[in-house]
Amino acid sequence: MKKMIFVLVYSIAALSIFSYGKAAENEQLSIALSGQYASKMTDASEKLEELDNAVKKTLLFNEADGSSKARDDIWRLSSDIKNSVSSLPMDPSFSTSWLNYLGRLGNYAKEATRVADNVEYHRVMELASKNLRSMADEWQVATAGMVSGNLSIDGWKKRLDVADSGHDWTAMGTSVKQYTESDFPLTASESDSMKKKDLKNIADPEVTREEAIAEFKKLFPHLSNETIGVEMSQPGSPYPFYHIRFAEAESVGYIDITEKGGHVLSFLTERPFGKEIQPFDELKKKAETFLKDAGYKDLVYEEARENNTAWHMVFVRVEPEYGAKVFSDVIHLKIAKDNAGIVGLDASEYIRKEKTERQPITKKNWKTFFHSCVEIVKEEYAYVENDRLEQRLTHYLTVTINENGQIGTYAVIVDTETSEVIKTEKLQ
Repeated sequence: MKKMIFVLVYSIAALSIFSYGKAAENEQLSIALSGQYASKMTDASEKLEELDNAVKKTLLFNEADGSSKARDDIWRLSSDIKNSVSSLPMDPSFSTSWLNYLGRLGNYAKEATRVADNVEYHRVMELASKNLRSMADEWQVATAGMVSGNLSIDGWKKRLDVADSGHDWTAMGTSVKQYTESDFPLTASESDSMKKKDLKNIADPEVTREEAIAEFKKLFPHLSNETIGVEMSQPGSPYPFYHIRFAEAESVGYIDITEKGGHVLSFLTERPFGKEIQPFDELKKKAETFLKDAGYKDLVYEEARENNTAWHMVFVRVEPEYGAKVFSDVIHLKIAKDNAGIVGLDASEYIRKEKTERQPITKKNWKTFFHSCVEIVKEEYAYVENDRLEQRLTHYLTVTINENGQIGTYAVIVDTETSEVIKTEKLQ
């Protein structure tokens, strides 16, 4: 009995010590986390003032060279503030808007170093300076008392939560969103990119169910004898389409045809494959003929890869103004090696055509642009999306260089107007 009492007393004492230790550990973690929050908040507040000063400094000069250091500071400080703000448990509606504004401000300042239109830069940055000052003042009021490091975790949560803080973070987020829209409005390509998320920008006239079936029979006469179901896409789909299921002999599959325009959105069939008998060049010709018959007449072959049963080919839309490939507008097509039948197609990217614009083509001296060891083996025009979601006309160059006895092949993509190198990619 005495032993049992001893064990119970010892267990309770050990549990109490463990619980006290865990509580102390949790308290230490809470203090450390609160200190980190305070440090991030202090950093964001201080750098917000520095950012405002950097914006003002760039407005002193008429030439971009005079303000290049301050423009670099804008890009650096905006990135630093984004890192600090993203580490705080803030209201998502505010932090998302604030991070978006900072990103646009930094990118604009960085891009402006390559653009000669300083008048436009002054116009944008004068407005940004005014709005940034308002934001800094409101931020100071909202965060007063939060940089002391004395708040508990519950205290931080209350101060940064929309419902409990006593400060209208949602209204601040709305204000910053308005600043973003006024100071840095969406470009045409960014707007188009956002539309792609909804996929509702097809403006073609609607086709009926019967017209969709007729299109299927025209393109695949050997498969369309046994249509086993036609359904409309589900309500709330990105855009309406007819989902046609079929079965023919040993083949089963489906084809999706858009209600607007009657475009083949996707196609897939499953069947047993026979022995490979068709040469690649013949398959490529048949694929090109099929695409033209399907109404896709502005495509060129770009590349292909294979497996044991089929070739997967990629075709790119060509914009007629410059004869430029639009690499965001592609069709993927699978063609069987045994009988050259189409077994798969995805045209969703092609249907949502990018908006391209005319663009100046400045003269380039590639001999001085590249190192003397670099050889240009191919040059063509292409529309390529840059890191600001803009579709830019580019020189799409294939170059080679001797790399310790081996030939390295690269794709170098250069903006035709600004000479910005948008991307460099090793091909071999």
